Amino acid sequence: MTVPETTSTNEISTVGKVTGFIKESKAELQKVTWPTKEELFMNTIVVLIAVVLVAVCIWVADTFFSVLIRSILR
Repeated sequence: MTVPETTSTNEISTVGKVTGFIKESKAELQKVTWPTKEELFMNTIVVLIAVVLVAVCIWVADTFFSVLIRSILR
C-alpha cells in the first residue's frame, strides 16, 4: 500500500488563499469609517457610565438578596 505524496500545489493554494484573504481584509479596512477622537471619547464615556450603572444595580440586588437570605436563615 503506497501513501500518496503531498504535492506543493496544496501548499501554494493555501498560501494563495491566505494572501488573498489578507489583501481583501486590507481593502475592507480601508472602507471603514473610523470614529473621530471626539466620537471615540464620548462613546467611551457612555460605556463607562453604563458599566457603573449596571455594577451598582448588581451590587444593590446582591445586597438585598444577601440581607433577605440572612434574615430567613436566622
